[in-house]
Amino acid sequence: MEEQSETIITYPWKGTLLDTIRQRPAMYLGEKSLTALWFHLQGYDHARRINGYQGPSEVPGRFADWVGYRLQLGGNFSGFWARAILSRVLDESLALDRFYELREEFTRREERTVATIREERREYTVKKMRMPERDFIECNELLPKSLRIVVYTEDPGFFFEADESESFFYTGWFMPALDGGYMTIPDRFEVVDKATWSRLLAESKRYRRNLNRVRARIQNRERKAHVADNPQS
Repeated sequence: MEEQSETIITYPWKGTLLDTIRQRPAMYLGEKSLTALWFHLQGYDHARRINGYQGPSEVPGRFADWVGYRLQLGGNFSGFWARAILSRVLDESLALDRFYELREEFTRREERTVATIREERREYTVKKMRMPERDFIECNELLPKSLRIVVYTEDPGFFFEADESESFFYTGWFMPALDGGYMTIPDRFEVVDKATWSRLLAESKRYRRNLNRVRARIQNRERKAHVADNPQS
């Protein structure tokens, strides 16, 4: 009697889940849609969490900041990269294509250091919530010795980067401007790339002007609303 051999089934899938979906998006998502991909990944990550899987997400946490940076949106989207892309590309199918383009750029990006932290000016003031009073107090802290201002392209804005061994809340965050209200940046950094630094300073002035215009419009709208609600005042 001829001995039966064991049948081994192999699948031609390679790479990550996102690579697989890219080949046949409609088969996995129901339609070629960035929103459909977003919800698919939310469900996938939820299933992994409840089953105790501790591996990295399919989409890195810093990707949303990269999207805001590359699409010149002036800020990060707190993880909501799909909403950020759709603010620029309204068609769901084209938005999915743009997502994969941005993902490829993200994996290939090469940083360029613009400035490094000054050793003698690393102290800065930060507001922290005090418990149980739940009020804010000002604390003086030291910035990481390895803190750098980094850019990847010629898009507006920059990123804070520091070594993993040094704790800094804003490491990897996209910053739209040097004059963003976070701290007095120019006084604390030694410039390495003067041309890019000059560009960041010019962008910072435009950012502050635009921010003041937005605030003025909001205040004007609130003032008109108050007058309309209180005609006798």
